[in-house]
Amino acid sequence: MNNSRHASATVWMLRIFWLTLAYVIAGRLSLLLAIPPGFVTGLFLPMGISLGAVLIWGAPMLWGVFLGSTLLNISVSLSSGQSLSLPLVMVAMEIAAGSSIASLAGAGLIRHYIGFPDKLTDERKIFAFFILGGPIATSLSASCGALVLYINGIIHYSQVLFTWWTWWIGDAIGVLIATPLMCVFFATPRHFWSNRRYTVGVPMVVSSLVVVTVFVLASNNEQRKLENHFGQQAELITASIETNLTSLAYSLATLRGLFIASDQVTRSEFAAYIKNVIPGIKGVKGVSWNKHIRQEDRVAFEQEMREQGYENFQIREKTATDTYQPAPQRSEYTVITYVEPAQENLALVGIEVGAEPIRAAAQIRARDTGNLAMTAPLHLLNDPRSTRGIIVFYPVYKGIDNLTTAAERQQALEGYATAIVRINELIPPALSGFTASDFEIHITDITDTANPVIFFTSHQEASSTYAQTLEVKTELLFGGRHLLVSVIPSETFLLEHRSLQSWFVLAGGLLFCSFLGGFLLLITGRTQHVRDLVDQRTKELAAILEHAMESILIVDEYGQITKSNPAATQLFGYKFDSLLNLTLGDLIPSLRKLFEVNSEDLKSISWRESVGVRSDGSELPIELSMSPVELQEQKFFTIMVHDATAKRKVDRLKNEFISTVSHELRTPLTSIKGALGIALSGDLGALELRTRDLLVIANNNADRLTRLVNDILDIDKLEFGNVQLNNQRIAIYPLLKQSVEQNQGHSARYGVELILDTIDSSLHELPASLDADRFLQVMSNLLSNAIKYSHLGGKVSVNLERDGRYFKISVIDEGQGIPPDFRQRVFSKFAQVDSSDTKRRDGTGLGLSITKAIVERFGGKIDYHSVEGEGTTFFFTIPILE
Repeated sequence: MNNSRHASATVWMLRIFWLTLAYVIAGRLSLLLAIPPGFVTGLFLPMGISLGAVLIWGAPMLWGVFLGSTLLNISVSLSSGQSLSLPLVMVAMEIAAGSSIASLAGAGLIRHYIGFPDKLTDERKIFAFFILGGPIATSLSASCGALVLYINGIIHYSQVLFTWWTWWIGDAIGVLIATPLMCVFFATPRHFWSNRRYTVGVPMVVSSLVVVTVFVLASNNEQRKLENHFGQQAELITASIETNLTSLAYSLATLRGLFIASDQVTRSEFAAYIKNVIPGIKGVKGVSWNKHIRQEDRVAFEQEMREQGYENFQIREKTATDTYQPAPQRSEYTVITYVEPAQENLALVGIEVGAEPIRAAAQIRARDTGNLAMTAPLHLLNDPRSTRGIIVFYPVYKGIDNLTTAAERQQALEGYATAIVRINELIPPALSGFTASDFEIHITDITDTANPVIFFTSHQEASSTYAQTLEVKTELLFGGRHLLVSVIPSETFLLEHRSLQSWFVLAGGLLFCSFLGGFLLLITGRTQHVRDLVDQRTKELAAILEHAMESILIVDEYGQITKSNPAATQLFGYKFDSLLNLTLGDLIPSLRKLFEVNSEDLKSISWRESVGVRSDGSELPIELSMSPVELQEQKFFTIMVHDATAKRKVDRLKNEFISTVSHELRTPLTSIKGALGIALSGDLGALELRTRDLLVIANNNADRLTRLVNDILDIDKLEFGNVQLNNQRIAIYPLLKQSVEQNQGHSARYGVELILDTIDSSLHELPASLDADRFLQVMSNLLSNAIKYSHLGGKVSVNLERDGRYFKISVIDEGQGIPPDFRQRVFSKFAQVDSSDTKRRDGTGLGLSITKAIVERFGGKIDYHSVEGEGTTFFFTIPILE
């Protein structure tokens, strides 16, 4: 007992584990089809897997749904750059709860309205299965998921509807695709569902893969369009930045030209030039003239500067404590001589720029190359905002036009046209023509590849992984330094430029696949149902064939025996295998010639007598019937064989009985009738009235008994074909006249008018092949009944008309009619509506049975229609002899 419980618990734990694993794997695969940014996917397979698992194995599988969903959502958050935290886990669990509720609700609805396990073989159940498990149940998971994201501040309220819509579509299509596949592979009854693996499972998987392939192609196309669009934007942004840098270089070049063109530029001239010529340099904190001073010229330079209004002027440098001190003696100095705006940057005048390594390196590079040189990013002097900036130097040489070497440039150096630039004021103006919320800019100084320095950044937030895949990097060379410009799309840009075309391709295609799955479920369900029904009927027929008391043979169109039952093997004395090697002609020689002609002409054979041959060669009397059966292009014949040995014995006994009746019963009846006739004739003397009445009754009963014996003999002979009909070519109309004339006395006795009513005179001479005496017997029986059952003063009509290739003779009375419930017995032996009629109407109840037998021997049919209380019309047909 304990072992059984332990094994059951182990099975459940394994199922939950595998469902959890399948949920996570299927979820990650489904998210590969998501439209970035975010996780908008048109197919979320885990929802369908979950519903299928809960349907098939029950509510305990909800643990697998909850765990799988929780782990999947945690993994998604971690892969997007978030760190593991309690709030993150709580959000994942809340979303998992919604998925579990949806699975439970879907399974409950399906069980309530459809019942499960179920084979899903009709339209109503398949439609309800898809609707209840898909759109209805998944609306719960979508609602819960969107609400959780909104409450936890993960999405804005404006995104709730879109999130719900895409979530619902993905979950619903996941159910429509995955749940039928779960049923195909795991639902019961297994023999039924397993047959659908190739007819439902494979087409759904293949069609889904085709749709996914089309989606991937469409998504890649959209991705390329987005990359091209953003790439163009990034190129424009980079070009704008480069334009700003070029403008700065151009402005310094014009200032450099001023110093080259003038022997001596005074402070006022410098200020006027800067004010009039370079007013719009963006991001520039100040522009200065940094004069190159040799040691031997230091004293004179300092004195000159004092004379220009700079009291106590001396060359200074910055200390480690951010104070200034007189610069120590060096072989040369680069001193800020003029600076504009002067009021803001007055404290910079006299500072020895070359004392600081970064500035010195840029100056030396500019001096030796003769080109513009920019420093690495640094902190600007005398800047209360302590912003990072750059210093750009443009060397000015004096007296020599063509300088080719660094040494020549060092000797000719006059100073530097210098720009002091705040980086965060240089770059943003270049971006003013673009929507700032659409992108992130990162500029890095990579001149020293081992130690790159951040030059500028527009945002400090980390970009998403997807956004980084669209990053456009461009390297710019400015002032001898290498700047790497990185442009990354923002989440806002990605959302605004997200195309859902491929998503609709995926969702629409998979929806078609789900419809295909439903159609295949219907077709295969019906096919399997028909197959099961055929199997059942085949088994039933096989059982009937096996246990049938009559012998049954099945032969093909050539007469070869293909099947038989045990009764046939026993009747003919063959083993089953031996019997299948024979033809029907081997067993029943009289049928051999039937299959030697075209079997297409073979028709049904009603019961008839024949002779069969047993395995030992002995003959046995049989009765047989044959029916052709056509199934598609196959034709075969079913032969029922009855051992007629016992019947022959009965026939012999019957014939002996008939002979006895004919001779032993008729002879005394004849004697009785003769004696009664003599007594009633008066030859024996006058009879008393009472005696005479008794003798009349006895004579009438003797007549009635004679008719009964004659009728019994007639019906027996007719039924067994022992009556030889003397058929001749005879016109039927004169016989009708004769029968009416013969029954006029009978009709007069009952007070009934008897007439022959024939409208079509062309029928008077048309002949038929019949026995005149038997025809008159038929008419006598019908007219006698019509007259006997008519009311006093009534009318009986005989009508002759043509019905195609047949005469139609009708006997119409206005009598009491025949009750509807008596129809099945009208032509039976001894059948009368009321047993008292036998005495009251002087009938035997055999007339209609004899009439039917004679008409059928003529090749015709007999029937009637009657309205109770209004009369009856009996009519029969006889073939016209053309």
